[in-house]
Amino acid sequence: MLRYFGAALVTGLVAAAWIVVLPPSPVRQPIAFPHAKHQGVACTVCHRGAATTAHAGIPNAAMCAKCHSTIPGRAMASTAQREPPIAWVQVTHVPDHVMFSHRRHVTLAKLDCESCHGKMRERMAPLGVAPVRIEMKTCLACHNREGASEDCAACHR
Repeated sequence: MLRYFGAALVTGLVAAAWIVVLPPSPVRQPIAFPHAKHQGVACTVCHRGAATTAHAGIPNAAMCAKCHSTIPGRAMASTAQREPPIAWVQVTHVPDHVMFSHRRHVTLAKLDCESCHGKMRERMAPLGVAPVRIEMKTCLACHNREGASEDCAACHR
């Protein structure tokens, strides 16, 4: 009996280590969106809420159509209204016990989106994995560098 418990414990520990240590598998996004071709557009134009709320929005086809309806040969206003929503796959996840606010980081701390999201403006295709591993040591390193609070209650519920 003790031998089976030991084997189960070792298996559980190996599985947990596997999940924590290894990076997630890349996901495939529904559209090969070229951020580099949209360099004149601020991140907050498409990612609504990044400067004003806790969560940054992910653009839908109607948002794309606002600009693309006026570009000759690329009009998509009518297409955007009849298409199903774009099924973007979120690659950056913050644990449930962490309170993260884009507004606090973008507007109040005046951090560039690149700080956490990498050089998206240079990319010709969306990311399949998070550009920065969201974990406590990454956040604390930035908070330390920027002189932000390191009080546990500032970020943890």
